Amino acid sequence: MAGSDPVGGSAGLGQLITDGHGAALRADLQRFYGLDLADLWRGTLTPRRVWSLTEHMPEESALGAALAGGPDHRGWTVQSYLLAQLINAVRVMDVNNVRVAGGKVPPPQPVEVPALRKKRPRLDLSNHPHAQPIERG
Repeated sequence: MAGSDPVGGSAGLGQLITDGHGAALRADLQRFYGLDLADLWRGTLTPRRVWSLTEHMPEESALGAALAGGPDHRGWTVQSYLLAQLINAVRVMDVNNVRVAGGKVPPPQPVEVPALRKKRPRLDLSNHPHAQPIERG
C-alpha cells in the first residue's frame, strides 16, 4: 500500500506522518496488528517493520482511506467501486430502454463515489542538517 522505501522505512514513515496520516497509521497498527506506533520511540518497534506492515494493510484500513483522499473513502473497497459502477451502468441502460420504447424519463442519478486524491511529492530530507547517509556494509 505505502510503497517501497529503499532505506528501510524511516523516510516513508516520516512522509506519512508529515502528510498528516500518523493517526490513521496508529489506529491501523493497533486494529490489525495489536501494535502501538509509539513503540517506535520506545525502541521496541523498528521503522522497517512498521513500513512492511503498512505495505500490506487491508484495503478497508483507515490509512488506505486517508491516502485515497480522506474519511469519505472509508468503507470503499475495490468491490464497492465496482458495484457502484455496475449500478450506474444498469441505471443508464434502464433509462435508454425506456427512451427507445418512446418514453420520457429524466437522466439517471448516479451513485456518487469519492474522488481519488492526486499523489503528493516525496519528502526530501537531503538538505536537512541532521540527515546522515546510511553506510552500506
